Amino acid sequence: MIHSAIPGRMTAGPAANTESPQFLGPGRVLPGDSKRPGTNQLMVELDDELATQVEVAPAFTFPYQPVTGDRLLVLGNGTQYFAVGVLGGQGPSRLHFPGDVSLHAVDGKLTLASDQAIQVRAPKVTIRAGILRTIVDNVTEKAGGVRRWVRGLLAVRAGQSRRVIDGQDTTRCENSTTLAKDTVTIDGDQLHLGH
Repeated sequence: MIHSAIPGRMTAGPAANTESPQFLGPGRVLPGDSKRPGTNQLMVELDDELATQVEVAPAFTFPYQPVTGDRLLVLGNGTQYFAVGVLGGQGPSRLHFPGDVSLHAVDGKLTLASDQAIQVRAPKVTIRAGILRTIVDNVTEKAGGVRRWVRGLLAVRAGQSRRVIDGQDTTRCENSTTLAKDTVTIDGDQLHLGH
């Protein structure tokens, strides 16, 4: 049986050791320079009457990177303290896996969402899909070179089109048709027509 003596403190029944009170409550992460070198211990200021500063060992079952000022849920017995939860955190969550990693939604849809941005970084990215749809407001592409192979029809519909080619522009096809409602303008120093 656990009895609460004062907020944040828990003492066991009659056989409890009064010199090693148990603590379960919030604590604030102190600046990183107060961490003991060579360990993953965090310096935390407990939310108790004395604002006790203790070394706390992270015991999270989820990815979490502590940041100064974060509020943690701390469990301790007076000599050892463990951070078992995050009450309020600003640190990034990171997932690290050795080797290959696969995410698979079996008989369902996989959704990645972010309120700010999604970044994908890799030396090589391959996308395989039966249907690929891209719906965006604006697209900016920068590449050293681009090559496209389209088996069937390549159709482009745009409000306006403008191309600026610094070097040579070559178009090769079996038949070419240019249709304009009003005017076709060709401006150049020389115009060569041949067969």
